[in-house]
Amino acid sequence: MTTENKFDDTIYKEPYYTMDGCLYEEVIKNGKTFMVKLCDYVPVLRAEITYDDGTDRKKVFEVSAEHASGVTLPSVKVTAEDMKNMTWLLDKWGALGSYSPAGNTAGHIRHAITMTKKEIDFWTIYSQTGWRQIDGEWFFLMPQEGSPFTVELKGKLRSYRFNKCCSKDDLIYLTTMLDEGFIPQRLMLPLLAFTFLAPLNCFMRLGNREPRFIVNLVGKTGTRKSSSAAVFLSFFGDFNAGNLPNSFHDTANSILVNIYYTKDILTCVDDLHPNGRYGDAEMKSIAQNLSRYYGDRIGRSRLTPRGELIPGKPPTGLCLSTSEYAPAITQSGLARYFILEMKDGDVNLALLSEYQQLAADGVLNGIMCRYVEWIKEKYLSDADEFVKKLSALFVSYRTEMINVLTARGIIFHNRIPDMLASLKVGFDILLEYLCDNEQIGKDDVISYRRTFDEILIENVSKSSSLVENENISYQFCEKLESLIDSGRCSLNMLGNDTDLGRKGFIGFEDDTHYYLIMNAAMSEINKLSRELGDSFSVGRNNLIQQLADDKIIITNGKRNTTTIRAGTSRMISVAVLDKVRIESLLSGSVCPPTSEVGQVGE
Repeated sequence: MTTENKFDDTIYKEPYYTMDGCLYEEVIKNGKTFMVKLCDYVPVLRAEITYDDGTDRKKVFEVSAEHASGVTLPSVKVTAEDMKNMTWLLDKWGALGSYSPAGNTAGHIRHAITMTKKEIDFWTIYSQTGWRQIDGEWFFLMPQEGSPFTVELKGKLRSYRFNKCCSKDDLIYLTTMLDEGFIPQRLMLPLLAFTFLAPLNCFMRLGNREPRFIVNLVGKTGTRKSSSAAVFLSFFGDFNAGNLPNSFHDTANSILVNIYYTKDILTCVDDLHPNGRYGDAEMKSIAQNLSRYYGDRIGRSRLTPRGELIPGKPPTGLCLSTSEYAPAITQSGLARYFILEMKDGDVNLALLSEYQQLAADGVLNGIMCRYVEWIKEKYLSDADEFVKKLSALFVSYRTEMINVLTARGIIFHNRIPDMLASLKVGFDILLEYLCDNEQIGKDDVISYRRTFDEILIENVSKSSSLVENENISYQFCEKLESLIDSGRCSLNMLGNDTDLGRKGFIGFEDDTHYYLIMNAAMSEINKLSRELGDSFSVGRNNLIQQLADDKIIITNGKRNTTTIRAGTSRMISVAVLDKVRIESLLSGSVCPPTSEVGQVGE
């Protein structure tokens, strides 16, 4: 290479060099060496960033460049997919990003960028909060200045953050809430239990005891529901009634995305209120979907353009919702809500203002920051034992609540003992935290537990009329709709015989009917029931007969199944289910709005 001394080899590894602000490649052809000019600028790799959302890890490359004309091209972030096709050179840098049209020049430029000699930063950006085991150690990921980990949340989630852990003296504000809070104990204690249950969610899930319900704060407009909810969310950030992370005015898809990223923390869906015929239908749909997302802990699955299933991203934290009336949804859906009723005069406005100021000053999220550090220090040197402890508490409390409710003759849905057990676990760990930090004594713990139990039992007693144990037809139809809504199961339009062997395929549909292959449908429902720890042990023939008796299945003479043509020639035996009858079974205003409910959200 006769001109070797003119080329700079300090920027790239071989076979790439620079000269006069341009990028060259050394090419050997027929035993001769040539320097081929690739472009009139020098692009270098500055950083390789991994975006980690808890399920997917995506690479992004930060690239900068100097043009031969002396112009500094703007630093850009390029996804791995865009790096493959290199169209970003012109998209990001315009005419200055042009290059020689010969051969695979863009590919050689990409290769040169990856061969940058200068020091490259490698870092990870987490887009999901909560507990994560990194290099064998447990860390609680939150946006926080000075943290060794970068956590970035987008949109309405940006108000989530930790400032710094509070001092032991600041825990007096939490202790005071147990007795003299800004709302009565019947509201305050369950909400505190739920709030401090949130960071336990990861370990409850590892023990297959993940909370499967939503706490719903119900009250007429003006009762300060949103303001109160914001105080509890401020244990995880800086919130007020105007910047809550989700609203019933948002789309269901945007809410589902947000509740996946808020892992092991508390989120809120705010302001379910009368909103006209179309608006009410939209809000009702969101309330129903939320009950399924949290009640079944499933996300909405999607298909790639190639027809491959993309796993759903289920909710990973806990959810508090606010509404002017109990959601007018199915009985089973409503059974996934733990309802707390706020009344006029429940809120002490002076105390509320004090706690709003504590929230704004970062004291509340400092208390939560100290709480997760306490969990890590006390329990996570052996996380498996912590999982066993939480699981044992849950099982013990569930049995206890079943016995107490039964002894008192209180009618309850079969999900209620699980809810109460989860809340008692959260309250127990909260009291233990305060006791270890010398804020309360052992006698106080006993007294608070007794008070909390009575609050829970009284709540169930008042709300027992809202839910009932559903029959087999109800359970089947509710789970069927849940599987279809989440995308875990799918149907073809009647007459379409495409890809009948795909995973999750259970039959056909038209505008008014489902045509179910019952063995396939029952297999998926049994699988979901096992995941949820529910019992669904009815046999195929008994189920079909029950559905026929309840007029869900359309019978064909004496037969409960029929044969249909799938495509041009294939015949398949199916059960024909009436969609209108299913909707009628699952719907109904369990607790509809009254004339006293205002027309404008808080």
